[in-house]
Amino acid sequence: MLLNRKKLIAYLAVLVFVLVGTLMPSHLSFTMTPSLKYRLFWLNNYSAKNSIGKGDYVMFEFSTKYINNGQSIKAIKEVVCIPGDNLNVDNKKNYYCNGHYIGTAKDTSLTGVKVDNFRYTGTVPEGSYFVMGHIKDSFDSKYYGFIQRSRIEKIAYPIL
Repeated sequence: MLLNRKKLIAYLAVLVFVLVGTLMPSHLSFTMTPSLKYRLFWLNNYSAKNSIGKGDYVMFEFSTKYINNGQSIKAIKEVVCIPGDNLNVDNKKNYYCNGHYIGTAKDTSLTGVKVDNFRYTGTVPEGSYFVMGHIKDSFDSKYYGFIQRSRIEKIAYPIL
């Protein structure tokens, strides 16, 4: 009898979780990539009324020849340079936002594949964001450039 009651409670808990999840406009996302220090995010739909600032996390879709044979993937990264900021890349592939060091690009991926680096010096254009992960091996804007506001699908809030 006790086992049946535990199963019933478990089934009801799953049912409630599914119902609540389908009724919420936002949802949870778990990321497996080690490029961020967080793994669990609460996602809110992005709309033009949302402002995006430095330190915010965004989910966007992109494609690159380096990942998944060029097919689109979704990624979550931290915004480190916003429209109006000054982005500068020196000859040593060091990136600076408003004079503050934000990272260094590599010449090859972890698998040894040569990667192209995004080169830009100037003001970040309106509607563009420079995003990065938290580790030196993160595949981020250092390689694929700015993310356009129109490609941002969700604002991600780190939980764990």
